Amino acid sequence: MNSPAPQPVLLAHDTLVMQQITGFMSNDFDILDGTGEQVLGRVSTSGGGFSRLVAGSRSLDVADADGTPLLHVEDPLSLGFDHFRLTSPEGAPLAEVTSRFALLSTRVSLTMADGTDLELSGDMLGLDVEFQVQGAVAARVSRKWAGFSRGFLGHSRYVVVIEPTVPAQLRLAIIGGCIVLDLIRQKKQNQG
Repeated sequence: MNSPAPQPVLLAHDTLVMQQITGFMSNDFDILDGTGEQVLGRVSTSGGGFSRLVAGSRSLDVADADGTPLLHVEDPLSLGFDHFRLTSPEGAPLAEVTSRFALLSTRVSLTMADGTDLELSGDMLGLDVEFQVQGAVAARVSRKWAGFSRGFLGHSRYVVVIEPTVPAQLRLAIIGGCIVLDLIRQKKQNQG
């Protein structure tokens, strides 16, 4: 009798701390438990060094603590609003993410492959953001001070609190959405 595959450790936690560990030509994060001590997963920048030098971090992979790939985040070159793709490691679509026009706030829409729509909305600086599904809050994200040395190097720290009832695929999309928010923040910062 086949037993179901165990749920990835990363998706079993309701509070995650995403701590950026590199900044120049990559956008790598450790994903820690709510205490900030146990590593639950990692975000690693992929793609060639030359393309990262020219266009920045545009391809990232999320893996569970044991190294099992869980999610791929792609930032294809586009005109106008930023568009991002979230896929499984095998390339199956998970979600499309698009930044939206908003005065004095952050707005991003995320459409799951099954048609579920999430709205990411928050303050102008992207310090506090909510992920909502049909008006119900699925997760809250707060950008926190990472400490003097990390802050000086431009490293970000995000605390993600996910509602306990959120299913695994939506949790992956929320993690991908946090990565997208950081990429959008970096682009805005680089533009001036």
